[in-house]
Amino acid sequence: MPQNMFPFDIFGFMSGMFVLIFVIAMIFFIIVIIIVYKLLHTNVDNVKKKSVKITNIPNESVIKASKENAKDKLITEEIVSTCKYCGENIDENTSFCPYCGSNLID
Repeated sequence: MPQNMFPFDIFGFMSGMFVLIFVIAMIFFIIVIIIVYKLLHTNVDNVKKKSVKITNIPNESVIKASKENAKDKLITEEIVSTCKYCGENIDENTSFCPYCGSNLID
């Protein structure tokens, strides 16, 4: 019977082979982690480096026109009622919310 069998081989050839495989696996794992980290953070770094430059500042007439458009939009929009419990848009005169069933008349 050979004396170098694995169950009886304490710190022998098989144990050394296990340590070698373990070290190689750990190195491979670390390399994969570094590659994934670099791939995930390259996009973030590129976004941080890009900056938006405003070349011209809008003059007063453009600002006044945008304010008038905003006022027109505010006037033409409907008043929408929402449920105070679930936040869904509902009709103004309903007594129960059709989404959550809450009583809205208090």
